[in-house]
Amino acid sequence: MKSPPVLQERKGPALIVTLNDPDRLNPISAEMRAALSATLQEAEADTSLRAIILTGADSNFCSGGDIKAMDAPQRAKRINFEQVKLLANQITGASVPVIAAVEGWAAGAGLGLAALCDTVIAAKSARFMSAFPKIGLMPDYGLLASLPMRIGQARARQIMLYARPVAAQDALDMGLIDQICDDGSALQSALGLAEHIQTLSPDALRAIKAFDSGRLDTALDYERDRQPDLMQSANAQEGRAAFFAKRPPQFRDLP
Repeated sequence: MKSPPVLQERKGPALIVTLNDPDRLNPISAEMRAALSATLQEAEADTSLRAIILTGADSNFCSGGDIKAMDAPQRAKRINFEQVKLLANQITGASVPVIAAVEGWAAGAGLGLAALCDTVIAAKSARFMSAFPKIGLMPDYGLLASLPMRIGQARARQIMLYARPVAAQDALDMGLIDQICDDGSALQSALGLAEHIQTLSPDALRAIKAFDSGRLDTALDYERDRQPDLMQSANAQEGRAAFFAKRPPQFRDLP
């Protein structure tokens, strides 16, 4: 029997939401995205909930988008990016703080997911990467806006342009993550923060969270309009082929 793409568990004041495709390091498939969106919608109806913790199964957060599914027709891709926008707005617009508990890799769309969260807690060995240019794509999941909002435009540009891994300590120093912890303890640290959130006014937290959403919507609309064309390009096809063949891509300058 196939495991569900998203697991959920209530623990004290928090809902733990786990991306669940550990054999592939939890890439975000269309099925996982839909399940995550449905879970967040259900969570909004729970007035006893004080925090949502987003994490990944088996000591990895998320390896990015599902590369195997990137050959879908153009129309399907545009529908997918409307779904991405919905999910991003559900995370940033949630009534309660959303905490990312990161072990292992948060790469590509996984980094985008983490950057959408109110707080990012990461294990010492966690790694972060905007891997999109390695497969001929631009950042998505709102990363064009959320990453500069966290670390500033200049640093964000370096991370997004050059697709180099960022170690957890460096991520903490630049503000990409908010707290570092021992390996294997990111979820427990997030639960500790959820306990603290119980001492705070939920109305005040909602007001703080609601302040700045305009830049994110602009970025999401830009991604929706541009990324589908990039996905159909010869360079993206080469990037996917190189990824699966485990070889360096041979990109060329396209008109």
